[in-house]
Amino acid sequence: MPEGSAWVAIPDRVEPLATDPALISAFEVLGQKWSGIILHTLAQRPARFSELRGAVSGISDKMLSDRLRELVNRGLVTHTRLPPGPVAYALTSDGHALTPVLDQVASWWKHRAG
Repeated sequence: MPEGSAWVAIPDRVEPLATDPALISAFEVLGQKWSGIILHTLAQRPARFSELRGAVSGISDKMLSDRLRELVNRGLVTHTRLPPGPVAYALTSDGHALTPVLDQVASWWKHRAG
């Protein structure tokens, strides 16, 4: 038995397990690699594509573009064309609402990883 685990008795008759459909939907977005990192990075301030590419190390241009497009389509990020042409990305109010959750995940990992 792994360290820190415990045996749990399961009764003979139990209610079926159920998964929260809202959680499934949330993880369709947040469970994709880079999505949470991009959201948390944009929580600092709006940024251009090139700034995000520099801040999110290891992500390819195509992956960043794909994730930003999906986050825009999901209503978590906006994009605005700036003169003379670059695009700025920013969190929507729904995107900002995720910031405390992402902060808690980061905090949990820091404490867990020691």
